[in-house]
Formats: sequence, structure tokens, C-alpha cells
Amino acid sequence: MELRGLADFVLGMVGNDGKIITDPDLGLSANGLFKVDLNSSAGAVQANITGLSTTPEKVYGSNAVAEQNIGTIQPQIALTANDIPHDVYDKLAGLVSDTVNGGFAARSGTLVQGGVVVHSQNREGTIDAYFAFPFGVFTPGELNIQTNQQNPTVVHDALTLSIQARPTDSLVYQKFYSDEDKFDYEKMLAYVFPGYQAAGTNPSKS
Repeated sequence: MELRGLADFVLGMVGNDGKIITDPDLGLSANGLFKVDLNSSAGAVQANITGLSTTPEKVYGSNAVAEQNIGTIQPQIALTANDIPHDVYDKLAGLVSDTVNGGFAARSGTLVQGGVVVHSQNREGTIDAYFAFPFGVFTPGELNIQTNQQNPTVVHDALTLSIQARPTDSLVYQKFYSDEDKFDYEKMLAYVFPGYQAAGTNPSKS
């Protein structure tokens, strides 16, 4: 299916118990999720997904290919947005709020586990396509801050999610389409982010 554009992506942080973090002081919100879109972050810009396939390894014997083996896929998603709120971004980047001195502190060895649901549409804009990656490790992008000149020099937000199989069921990723009979947006979120409480509405149908 031809895809056009990036409507938004939904982020969530996952605790050591495998469930989404719903404490707003530790996670991204009271329900654990944060949608990066035009309203919240001045727009989602990119979700560059790589590593969805792996090259078969040929095993030779008796001067011929005897068999082929497939290794483990290792997807990675480079995410960018124009203006994610700093408290949300810093948590995803592994920074921790310093309640004594203020600010957010980065320390070596901090792992931020979580997932993402990327939302695009078909050519006509009549079908919503969702690419769900439930488990991985977030790392922040680099910063190159420069002086303003005739035009302002803008630095946008970048994150990378390095995907691995979800420990509970070995799920690496799953695609969802809004034209499927059994599709439900809230049910999808609850499946991708265990512990998420469905709100009973379906934004994709509105």
C-alpha cells in the first residue's frame, strides 16, 4: 500500500514489569502515552524505519547451496519532531529530574525502555496505517546549536528507538489498518502498551 505523509506517532515508556509507566512524574502522562502531532509538538516530521529485513545466510555443501538461514531482524526508528515539550523529551532521553538543584540530569548507564506507534495514511487518505513497535530502547539525538543569522537557526528534536523483541511474547512489530473489521484504535494501544487504559473512543474514526 502506498503511504503518504506522517500524521503523528505515539510514544510510551515501559517499566521493568513490562507495563507502560502511568505515573506522570516518571512516565509521559497520566495514561502513560504521549502523541507527537501538530497540536502537542508543532508536528511530527520523520519516522525513518530501517532493519526490517535481514540477508539470508547461505550454507554450502558438496559444491552447492545446501540450505539458507535467516538471522534476527534488528529494526531501528529515527524519530524527529519540531517541538516536543522538554519534560517529555528529557524523560525519553534518559534524563532524571533533579528535585534538589533543578533541571534534568543525565547519567551514564541509564536505559529508557519503551515503544512507539507510527501513523500514516494511504494515497487517498481513507485508510489509516499504524506501525507498532512495542519494545526497545530510546536514545537521544545529537545537538548542534548555532548562532542565529539573517534567519534563525533551529534545532529540532530527534530520538532513536532501537527495537528488540518484547520479552513477554517475542513480538517485534505489528501493522494495523483502520479498514479492518476488527480494528479498534484504543484496543490497539492497549495491546501495544500493556497497562494502558482504553478511553473508550476511537480517534481514527472521528
